[in-house]
Amino acid sequence: MPRCPHHNSRRRFGRARLRPGLRFGFLAVAAVCLATTVGVGAQTARPAGSREMTISLYFADPVRFALQAEQRQILRPATPTALGKLIVRELTTGPQNQGLGRTLPTGDFLRSFFIDGDRTAYVDFNNAMWPKHPGGIQADMLAIYSIVNSLVLNMAEIEAVQFLNLGRESLPTTGHLDLRYPLKANILLIR
Repeated sequence: MPRCPHHNSRRRFGRARLRPGLRFGFLAVAAVCLATTVGVGAQTARPAGSREMTISLYFADPVRFALQAEQRQILRPATPTALGKLIVRELTTGPQNQGLGRTLPTGDFLRSFFIDGDRTAYVDFNNAMWPKHPGGIQADMLAIYSIVNSLVLNMAEIEAVQFLNLGRESLPTTGHLDLRYPLKANILLIR
């Protein structure tokens, strides 16, 4: 049988056939590639019917202007809307890692949360949250993108996040960010 000059295999009837020693190597490389591809997402693969899941919550890096992920194990809620509410509430409890800083003040400020057919999540806060927020352009950006990145990067059902204040499309931050339109994840803020 003629040998292919570029591959370490034998050709037979126009199809490459790997030598017995190379079959295992090929399968091992394919398995590693598949494992790394599947493991890219924030959610860890669990057996079907598992009630636990891992989410990544994004909190402030106190040294530089950036967000860092903190992994948390949670019980999987029954619906995507319940998962979105849980993620926002977990952000208001603050980081468990002492090396990370809060992005949102403590309290229950979430009025409602829903996802529309265009895969936009609507996060409706009450008026009590923003007066407790320290303000400033960096604090505003970290707070807003802490929510956006935590929702978009953990939930396949969400592509963008629209902020509401008492059901209206305006949020009383200090005016540094234009929140009239839905925001997509900002990967550049993650370190």
